[in-house]
Amino acid sequence: MSFLRPGIGPSTKTPPTTASNPHARLVFHPALGTQDSVLTFRILRFLRPVPPGARPTKLLAYLCRPNLRTRIFVPISKQADDEPLPLYLDLHGGGHALMFAEFDDEICATIANRFNVIVVGIEYSLTPSNRFPALTNDVVAVAQATTDNPDLNIDKSRIVLGGFSAGGNLAFSAAQVPQLREKLKGVVAWYPVMDFTLTPDEKKASRPYRNAKDLDDLPDFGPVFERKDDIPKWIYIIGAEYDMLAKEARGTVFDLAGLNEQEREEGMYGFEKDSYKWTLVKDVRHGFTHGMMDGKGPDADAIRKLRMDEILEQVGEWLFKRPFSKN
Repeated sequence: MSFLRPGIGPSTKTPPTTASNPHARLVFHPALGTQDSVLTFRILRFLRPVPPGARPTKLLAYLCRPNLRTRIFVPISKQADDEPLPLYLDLHGGGHALMFAEFDDEICATIANRFNVIVVGIEYSLTPSNRFPALTNDVVAVAQATTDNPDLNIDKSRIVLGGFSAGGNLAFSAAQVPQLREKLKGVVAWYPVMDFTLTPDEKKASRPYRNAKDLDDLPDFGPVFERKDDIPKWIYIIGAEYDMLAKEARGTVFDLAGLNEQEREEGMYGFEKDSYKWTLVKDVRHGFTHGMMDGKGPDADAIRKLRMDEILEQVGEWLFKRPFSKN
């Protein structure tokens, strides 16, 4: 593993900003400070260390964002003379105020090796010391530098942007910036926050809770779509059954797909229509992909791992039938 400041890779163009696209906007909510973020991350990383096989292949610091480390995961099976591989760009969660790209190392490595794709974990500035559009601009700049990096041997016709929780929310914001949107085939949003017209109490009341005292208030951002054309064609949104954010995520994809009343009733746990797909993962809570907010006991952990394996298989199948398809 190495930390590089390469002279190649970054685009020579000035990184685009959301100023050119008024529809790519977020609603800011105050959050915790950077020191709290670092401490929280270190505690969680100590409690859940990354397995040795889940470390990134290398770290890069692009000239467009020299203070942000980009984490590159190349599948173990890839050879130097192989054909270019699809690219999956990942955005970590944490309410835009907590965690770092490193927190997604295990799942990034899993996606890379399981589906034989290049995965890149993008670091972005955190709130509250950085306000919109800084976070979105970071994602767009690093994503462009990554796609312009010839050393990565990327298939530029097959690029998807994904994110967890706040990262899923940020993915929809960044994907609306024209310079990035034209490069993306799709977005995968895992249990994203999408609606700030509801209060946290109203969100909590809309979900089936196994443990009513669980805390999952997530200070976050709400992307706004004015037209379907503002975002890439292929959209897959994934929700967690015991998550107060599931209702708004489901409502977003229902609206994007233009479902009628009957289709909405039948698609509560999942549907696919045109270029839109929704899956509500049963028996799990917010953060299930990272072993966060687990239920108590070995049975709950076994269920979480089973559901995680199932949804990964569905995501992989969808990626290669839809945005990663060569047809």
